[in-house]
Amino acid sequence: MDSAIDKIHNETTSSTSTASKDSLLQQLKELELFEGSPVTLPYVNSLVAWKIGNLAMDAAQKLQSPVVIDISSISGQVYFHAVSKDGTSIDNDNWVSRKKRTVFRFGKSSYFIGRKLAIKSAGKSVEEALFVDSKEYATHGGSVPIRISNVDGVWGALTVSGLAQQDDHKFALDILMSIKKILEEEG
Repeated sequence: MDSAIDKIHNETTSSTSTASKDSLLQQLKELELFEGSPVTLPYVNSLVAWKIGNLAMDAAQKLQSPVVIDISSISGQVYFHAVSKDGTSIDNDNWVSRKKRTVFRFGKSSYFIGRKLAIKSAGKSVEEALFVDSKEYATHGGSVPIRISNVDGVWGALTVSGLAQQDDHKFALDILMSIKKILEEEG
């Protein structure tokens, strides 16, 4: 996963990228697949949301940089919101709000939407390409949909802010993969 995310990030942000548009679109499809069933949870409730938040906080304590961690349902209810250590600011909270709004609007990770925008609409602003206000929506990595098996749509989002966007994204995906494994083991 890490190399796939790094590869698409580098090739869609580098002015010297030699990757073809077809190659980048294939990488985008692979990212979309990875963000599907590998991180789709068997069920979600308030206790699971709390477990996700605590698992993320434990992992965040090992990071050098502080992060904000947020778990919210698509209805807007916040199930978990915390900072990992001193050093975050209200700006991180604003990024969290904008990133999760992107997930709720488009049903895809904020990172996926950002990479898709970089590939398909290079040179266009978020407003021009997606018809949304960049003050309200962020297409940077860090917010990942929380999906439930056999349920269409998105239940909520796990959002992280404080690292480089691809690292925020990888962190969130790693947490969802870990919690999925825990829930499956619990039966």
